[in-house]
Amino acid sequence: MPQSFQRSSGHRHTVVTALAATLLAVSNANAQSRQFLSVQGSGLLTSLSGDAFDRLRIGTGVGGELQVRVNPSFFSLGAGVQVTRHSSTSQGLSNRMTLTGFFLEPRYAIPLDNRIVRPYVAGRISLLRQTTDLEDIGTTFLVKASATAIGGGGGFVAKISDFVGFDFGVAVTSANFGTFKYRDTGIDSGLDAGSGVSFVVKAGFNIGIGKR
Repeated sequence: MPQSFQRSSGHRHTVVTALAATLLAVSNANAQSRQFLSVQGSGLLTSLSGDAFDRLRIGTGVGGELQVRVNPSFFSLGAGVQVTRHSSTSQGLSNRMTLTGFFLEPRYAIPLDNRIVRPYVAGRISLLRQTTDLEDIGTTFLVKASATAIGGGGGFVAKISDFVGFDFGVAVTSANFGTFKYRDTGIDSGLDAGSGVSFVVKAGFNIGIGKR
């Protein structure tokens, strides 16, 4: 075999190896976790804004979320559950709401040289269900409603160790819950369950599983 062909082949092999190593290093530097799989727990503050929410004065709720995330490279995908509890007083009457849901959250980590803080942008789609106790004079109406919420946001993950990161993020989503149904019968009540925008602030910890 000609020496020139051997040199050319060896050079191409060296270039491919170097390129693969570079891509792997960049991927590790910018993924949400150094591990392919991670779990994350976060505290949530969720504020609801819309006509029905404003009338009932159902505003900011406190709760949490738990998600499992796959981190192949710049892109990662999380899936999990969320719950927040809201309460308010409207015209001297108490209204209480629990908001639960399942969600998918794709993320893109912004490529930076910084290996400690990794900013990201994210999308969010959630299947939400609210169970609400509406109190009238001498009566409590037990109602429920469901909606699909779509939105996005961003945040950052700050490295604490090779396996643990601190995650802080914000998101804005939009949903229309339609009308309430009575929880005991499933009959439509005709009462507005709310539509509008929710603002979410979350903070928690991302824990990598296994080796990358």
